[in-house]
Amino acid sequence: MSRLARTSALLSALALLAAVPALASARSDAPTAQAARSCHLTIHQQQHLGTTYVTSLRVSGTSCRNGRTVVKSFNSCRHEHHHRAGSCHHRVHGYRCREHRYNKSRFSYDSLTKCKKSGRQVAFRYTQNT
Repeated sequence: MSRLARTSALLSALALLAAVPALASARSDAPTAQAARSCHLTIHQQQHLGTTYVTSLRVSGTSCRNGRTVVKSFNSCRHEHHHRAGSCHHRVHGYRCREHRYNKSRFSYDSLTKCKKSGRQVAFRYTQNT
């Protein structure tokens, strides 16, 4: 095989290898997996998302920014219905939320809340002083 033929075959093979990832990413029907991840909350965010403290936030299939929006809207809905001890039975930004309260006392309670919307999930824990 001549040097020109080998060079040309090598260049063709490299061009084919470069095209394979582009073709794979061009498929729009391919499922995309997104693992759940924890979102970092600053002290200011922990105290200003509509409750006494938001202690943790995890999202799956959505961004941390959207997760914070859902948390703030959920707590706003909760306050609209019976002040601090109220609960939200409406959808928030299309998410359906379920809440489990624990460590209840006359002064405070903790809550684990999970909000779901078509494969997306926002889960957060908060403490509310009553």
